[in-house]
Amino acid sequence: MLRYILALCYRAAYLLHHALRLRPGAPLEHSKLIVVGSFRTGGAGKTPFCIWLCKHLAAQGKTVALLAHEYAFDEIKMLRQKFAGNESVQVFATRNRYRLAHELDKSCKFDCIVCDDGFEDSRLVGATTILLQWESIPTKISELWPCGGMRSLAKDHDLDHDKSSPMVRILRCEGGNPAVRFVIDKVLHFYSGKEFVKKNAKANIVCGLGNPERFCSDLQDFGIEIGHKFFFKDHSKAFAAQFEKIIQNRPQETFVISEKDAARLPAEFIQKNEKSQIFVASQTTEISTEIAQNLF
Repeated sequence: MLRYILALCYRAAYLLHHALRLRPGAPLEHSKLIVVGSFRTGGAGKTPFCIWLCKHLAAQGKTVALLAHEYAFDEIKMLRQKFAGNESVQVFATRNRYRLAHELDKSCKFDCIVCDDGFEDSRLVGATTILLQWESIPTKISELWPCGGMRSLAKDHDLDHDKSSPMVRILRCEGGNPAVRFVIDKVLHFYSGKEFVKKNAKANIVCGLGNPERFCSDLQDFGIEIGHKFFFKDHSKAFAAQFEKIIQNRPQETFVISEKDAARLPAEFIQKNEKSQIFVASQTTEISTEIAQNLF
């Protein structure tokens, strides 16, 4: 009952915030606006999908601005590492995707402006929305955070084609024959770059992600036997200090972290633990050619 009451309070705050702060704005005049989102509060694969999408657009000769919320400092660092040297894609950190999108639109420098998340920002009018769906679309208060794992209800978004939402593409990420699959394609030593030996391989998992259990499941699919699990809050700034304590208590053991976790590790940590058995799991996004060709 308490969780349901909290969910009702969250719902009221959500509606009030949209009514006062997130009223529909103006569409962009030059750039194509693309929003990648999900009903999930976290762990939906939005950032990995944005990486694939920006590479896909750049391969078509498009110039792309990728906008991410500055709160997700680790994702921003990871994204900038991914696109280092790629002149077609620039990564921007912002607290206001709507305002920055319009500033970049006026510069006429980008063919496409991609918002990593932004699904809940109703100011982003005229966007092509790509909705990553992991389960049935939420329709009940009991499905909302903090009672459930969703941020909003289906009725909060016009998922049909109209003037405010010219196109919404719903891409299933689970079940039989999903439209999008996120798989771990390689696990490399953090320092040497050597591949993780799969046969009879066992490792401890240390991560601070939106959906750590899915990360573990993906590692098992890759062929890693999981020992201990150490989960921390998503975007945790204390991750490096917490990870170092774990290493000190288990100096001879092997650890696997995600690319986003690796982006949180400062230079001091890297220098101090260069002899540790730390491996980084790299995730790739798989989308059929047919779906990719028909996204826009």
